[in-house]
Amino acid sequence: MPAEIAMPERLIDGHAANWVDRGQPPEPELTRVLAHYLDQRAEAAGEPLRPHVTALRGMVEAESTEVHLRGYLREIERAFGVVDSADRGRRRRAVAIALWHIAKCAEVRDRAARLMAHGAPPTRVPPGPSRRGGAAP
Repeated sequence: MPAEIAMPERLIDGHAANWVDRGQPPEPELTRVLAHYLDQRAEAAGEPLRPHVTALRGMVEAESTEVHLRGYLREIERAFGVVDSADRGRRRRAVAIALWHIAKCAEVRDRAARLMAHGAPPTRVPPGPSRRGGAAP
């Protein structure tokens, strides 16, 4: 029988090496990845990207898949005057997957922290294709 694994008493550690474990919001990371994809400097593009970063996070929290995010990235490209190409399409998919995982990490961490703080049982969600609406990333 395997040894029991001790769970930490808290999920957030202000001295951790990464933004997830420090409990920081995902928006700076989402902004940095999106700015890099659009060939923008994150510092300069932060304000113009803010509504898109908010939308991307909301899409993930609303159970969108990387396919949905990829479609939205195309809209963002148009808004920023980015020229589409075959290479851009391949990069778009990879960036959509990265953005999805950044937002999902924060969502899961925050949900787990709430459950640990309040001792509430997890919400049961019935499995099925209607829940996801597409392939999982």
